[in-house]
Amino acid sequence: MRSQGYTILEDAIEPELVAALVAAIRRIERESGAVPRGNPAEGFATLRTYNLLAKDPIFQEMPVHRAVLPLVERVLDPGCLLSGLTAIDIGPGERAQPVHPDDLVMTVPRPHPPLMCTSLWALTDFTDANGATRIFPGTHLESGRPDNRASIAAEMKAGSILVIDGGLWHGGGANRTADEWRIGVNVQYCAGFCRPQQNQYLGIPREITRTFSDRLLELCGYALYKGIMGHIDGQSPAIVLGDGRLEERAYASTKQLGARRTRAEY
Repeated sequence: MRSQGYTILEDAIEPELVAALVAAIRRIERESGAVPRGNPAEGFATLRTYNLLAKDPIFQEMPVHRAVLPLVERVLDPGCLLSGLTAIDIGPGERAQPVHPDDLVMTVPRPHPPLMCTSLWALTDFTDANGATRIFPGTHLESGRPDNRASIAAEMKAGSILVIDGGLWHGGGANRTADEWRIGVNVQYCAGFCRPQQNQYLGIPREITRTFSDRLLELCGYALYKGIMGHIDGQSPAIVLGDGRLEERAYASTKQLGARRTRAEY
């Protein structure tokens, strides 16, 4: 991760979880009548489903999965937030996505410490032919675009997970097959002081949020960041759930602020 900006965790997802995730995504696509959004970023032959935590309980397992979260916490810190949870179903004939870093909208001079970390879960095999993500190793440590650099296809078997630094240049590959759909889920995290891409507070009904584990609640922003940020009248934002969990008063542990590290080495 530190030198190349990515790693692939092979056979990281339990086969039964892979099957359950695929079934849930296919059901949601059918019920919602999903169609391609028709733009270069989201694709012309790609089905995208956002805000997955609001759509099926099975997705609650992903952000807190033991194969991924500890690594993300080392790249960012334990106070990181879930930035978004998106199914990306790349269909036959899809063109290559424009290359980009995930932290493109953050106007911080490059290179910089990680502000985002993305895990891309392969629920089918990812191949060069069916649209495996194209990555530019090492570009998270550079200041410019990789216009004269060669990319590589992050090929991996179903059940594997690609984890990338948010500053790494990459893009979805073209699907040149006749009948293969490349199904993946983008589980994206950001530093605790950054604004998530998807709004977990308003996008997920409270009755669903109350079913989350404490750690998932923290990732969705229902806890204070470093004892201060995100409070409501000096209290933890979890007070809005009304179930007594994650209670904390802002500024109660300010003596720890200087000792806490904003980012662990990885």
